[in-house]
Amino acid sequence: MKFRHLIVTSAITACALQSAQAADDATLAQQEQPGAASTLPDILVVGDAQHLPQSFDQRYATTQVLTRTDLDRLSPADPGIAQALATLPGITVSQSGGPGSATAVSIRGSAGNQVAVFIDGIRVGSVTTGVAEWADLPTSAFDRVEVISGPAAASFGADAVGGVVQLFTRHASNQPNQTIASFGGGSNKTFDTQLRTSGTIPSTGPMSALGGLTYSLGLHDYNTAGIDATQPFAFGHEDGRNPYHAQNVDARLGYARDNWSISTFALYHRSELSFDNAGGNNLQRDNQLTTGAAFHLDITPYTQFDQSVGFANDRQFLFAHNPSIPNDEIDSTRFSTSTSITHQETGHRLFGQPLTGETKLAYDFTREQAFLPFDIPGGLPARNDSAVSLHQSTTLGPWTLFLAGRHEIVQGQSVNTGNVSLAWAITPVYTARVSYGNAFRLPTFNDLFYPGFSNPNLKPERSNSVEAALDATTSFGTFTAAVYETRVHDLIALVTSDFVTYTPINIGQARIQGIDLSYKGSLGKSTPVSLSFSILNPQDVTGQSWLPRRPRQTGSLSIDHMWDELHLHALSTGVSVLYGGSTFDDQANTIYLPSYTTVDLRASYQVNPHLALSASLSNLFNRQYVTAFGYNTLGRTAFGKITYTF
Repeated sequence: MKFRHLIVTSAITACALQSAQAADDATLAQQEQPGAASTLPDILVVGDAQHLPQSFDQRYATTQVLTRTDLDRLSPADPGIAQALATLPGITVSQSGGPGSATAVSIRGSAGNQVAVFIDGIRVGSVTTGVAEWADLPTSAFDRVEVISGPAAASFGADAVGGVVQLFTRHASNQPNQTIASFGGGSNKTFDTQLRTSGTIPSTGPMSALGGLTYSLGLHDYNTAGIDATQPFAFGHEDGRNPYHAQNVDARLGYARDNWSISTFALYHRSELSFDNAGGNNLQRDNQLTTGAAFHLDITPYTQFDQSVGFANDRQFLFAHNPSIPNDEIDSTRFSTSTSITHQETGHRLFGQPLTGETKLAYDFTREQAFLPFDIPGGLPARNDSAVSLHQSTTLGPWTLFLAGRHEIVQGQSVNTGNVSLAWAITPVYTARVSYGNAFRLPTFNDLFYPGFSNPNLKPERSNSVEAALDATTSFGTFTAAVYETRVHDLIALVTSDFVTYTPINIGQARIQGIDLSYKGSLGKSTPVSLSFSILNPQDVTGQSWLPRRPRQTGSLSIDHMWDELHLHALSTGVSVLYGGSTFDDQANTIYLPSYTTVDLRASYQVNPHLALSASLSNLFNRQYVTAFGYNTLGRTAFGKITYTF
């Protein structure tokens, strides 16, 4: 790999007027709201003391956030992050069994491989399937989750058709040194043990030379007997439970000086899952490592330089209890680097209105490679992706215009994407926005190389989307309403003439229309509430059918209450309701999946500043439902946990 692919420096002029960090009246009004701590604010470009990662501005696209407090409060029965995402508007999750099983996340009717996933700015996901290994992403490792709904390829690159999920690892900027240990247990012989230490090294004392260094280290062990993943009629069904054992390590270091900072992180996952596949491999071992480093420099108070580099590796081993069945290994790697220069302009006026703005020029390079359990003519499959992007935002009074363009070269083929968004702060409370964007999804390595199911001449899938949205930020919460339409063409579909050999070709078209509604805030000082509801019209234009596994209505409600009025300040109770509408499991719409509703209860009690107790009861009414045909889901499960802070 040539060195020029690793570091590309660029000079940027300040002749354009820019605006991502405009201090308009809407933002100021939001900061002054007394309930701001419990509502979803406009998302400005922020990060920890090491400037990694960066958040996406709410004025440019519909963005939903789950904080660490939200993740702790929801306490999903499954340790993976996907179940928490299911509470957000426009997101559906389908899972092939219990904890640890294959999971797909859809945003606004997209396929699972049309969602781009990043950890601290580093792209993750299998290059063979195109889907992130959601079971390998533990909720315990993240401080914050952001979901950007709609096309974002101009900012994030390939596969951001339905949207982007950004996961931000735990950090300890300006936090006191502390260690937290927890142990929990519950239904299905489930045991969960966690240990985390984090803090900032003081500038005085025996380690003063490292003063200002922040650190976070987390260890997590999860073990469950699981459930019987498949129903008796399912192909490959085997009687009995499917145990799952996962171990996770996440670590982060950061160091900041007056005008520069550097940080690094690593997330390692190891797990073993028993799955049903009679007569074949039925034991899966996963090893996933994601690591990255970032450097930030304030060249001037208004110009910043950022450089990041990352590596993601996903190794999957498939075994069989029968020694006569051969083992398989699938290994995919992704190396990436990003270089950017950002410049802000402030203090200008035009037509009597304040004029501010921001320009960002970036270069990104990614190399993907896969090791597959079969021979590929020409050697190991690999591809390089180089991209140059320019982002420009300008705020004039109540108006904000955002433009983004990206030129991408993937294995010699050029792909251009763009986004345009116009936001109008009608009042300090209400902001309206209209936007347009296009995106693309690259064929996976399975699409290109898998024997009997591949086509090396596939083109990328492409999409065009329009959206209109209204945001309202009040003293008691934030409301968002969005209506959108996405048209996808050159969809990759499998065709066959003999029902033995299947060939993927670009023939599909889809039209997806929808409405997302959400509220996040607080009723009074002691009752945080979040509510979402989505309506979806996901049509397969080519086959004149509904796109599979996309419920046409979804909704969620979460309410918690701190019992201050009874002088039980340490007691909190909550309830969550999740609704998934009916859908079909197959492209031909012959396999019907009925709607379902689940109810979860939870409670926590802070015994003293060090000791806390919590308990949850998921799927209270033991609703038997499926999100993937032939696969069972968790029934009623109880879980209790004790947490001690040193």
